[in-house]
Amino acid sequence: MAKPLKPFLNIVLPIVILLTLSDEHRLGPIPALLLSLVFPLAVGLYDVRTSRTVDVSAIVGVVGVILTAVIGLFTLPPEWLAAKEAAVPVVFALCIVASDFTSWPIVRLLFNQTLHRDRVQLALETNGTTEDYRRLMSRTSWLWATMMTASGIIRYILAIMIVTSEPGTREFNHQLGEMTALRVPIVTIPIGVMMMVLIWFLVRGTSRLTRLPARELIKGGDRIPRFFARS
Repeated sequence: MAKPLKPFLNIVLPIVILLTLSDEHRLGPIPALLLSLVFPLAVGLYDVRTSRTVDVSAIVGVVGVILTAVIGLFTLPPEWLAAKEAAVPVVFALCIVASDFTSWPIVRLLFNQTLHRDRVQLALETNGTTEDYRRLMSRTSWLWATMMTASGIIRYILAIMIVTSEPGTREFNHQLGEMTALRVPIVTIPIGVMMMVLIWFLVRGTSRLTRLPARELIKGGDRIPRFFARS
């Protein structure tokens, strides 16, 4: 699926549906809500199925869409939506932290899928930096968990402030559309930028500990921008 199409299906189209088709003389609140969720759900399932790695963002997105549908179908109080907005990223943050105390940290599992692992492991053992690499992964885990927790808090505040109507109503759908639109500049873009910085931190740290250029560490490293891969 073309990348430019995903924001349209995940954000723009659902917002348009919620704001224009929720009136009773059109689709109505519940059908419009469900239709608006079909597109991000389809994109998320497609990403989970076709991704060569564990696509965490897709999995989290699918879970969030399903929970929103449940809240709308069963007309649960709007506070449940706010709780969902916070719970999905915060629970994932807790999973990241908890995994850091096991032999299989989530960050390492995901990062390993992008690395030439044998090359990295040999370089770490040769340089005696295996323990430093473990600490780098631990710091990255905590930073990622902090970002997810912050996004959950902001999403909760947005939901509490904007979505005040009962699910199953036109007003609820309109407020949900407004919240989704505001979430892009307030949450999605800043978190996306911070994730890029976090990946840069992890790649540069691995490059430093292995004494190898990033282009030799990452699968498909020849496509990494030179300023990013410089060691």
